[in-house]
Amino acid sequence: MKSGARNLLYLVDLLADLDVVQLNEIGENCEWIRVSKGQEVISQNQLTTDAYFIVEGSVAAKGYSIEGKEVTYAEISAGQVFGEFSAIDQRPRSAAVEALEDSYLARMDSTQFRALIVDYPVIGLKMAELLVRKNRSLTDRMFEYSTMAVHQRICTELLRMVDAGNADGKHLIEPAPSHYQIATKLSTHREAVSKELARLSKLGIVSSGRRKIEVLDLERLRQLAQSGIY
Repeated sequence: MKSGARNLLYLVDLLADLDVVQLNEIGENCEWIRVSKGQEVISQNQLTTDAYFIVEGSVAAKGYSIEGKEVTYAEISAGQVFGEFSAIDQRPRSAAVEALEDSYLARMDSTQFRALIVDYPVIGLKMAELLVRKNRSLTDRMFEYSTMAVHQRICTELLRMVDAGNADGKHLIEPAPSHYQIATKLSTHREAVSKELARLSKLGIVSSGRRKIEVLDLERLRQLAQSGIY
């Protein structure tokens, strides 16, 4: 902990460059809340505009169709911010946000959040960089949906999870999301994910077990993601 900090905001990437006095002042303007795994923090189309800093835990941003189909847009981990879209543009929530695990959040109203961006140029720059990253990520996914077959999208998602995972040379995804969770990220259904993982296992490309997926042949997985040809 930063010496003298009275809160955990120093763990938030957006605020990491601020000094202790600034962090303490910002923390006093936040409401600190604990949420349980599975609890909805924000509802889709809700008319609220607060921004949230995650100091412990993680959440997922999701959308639901009229028929109830679930789509996961992003998983947001400790140290990150969510709710910033509505805090900035004052429009209704574009997604629901649900806790993936017990989490500890700092909630700030939109007026104070917007002032934060104006008053601290380093935060404004980081926020611009964050929004660009999110835009690039959504652009990449739109391209994948438009040009790739479902089995290619599954292979691409496995590569994405491996890249974000272990740094010890192993191509291990642990804990791995459920087949249903993977499906909600890729606009498909659980059966398609289960079938593809079984096929990849039979080919010796991956090995999957309870809450664990190991990529055994990274190069072949890359080739399948690019060409779609077995």
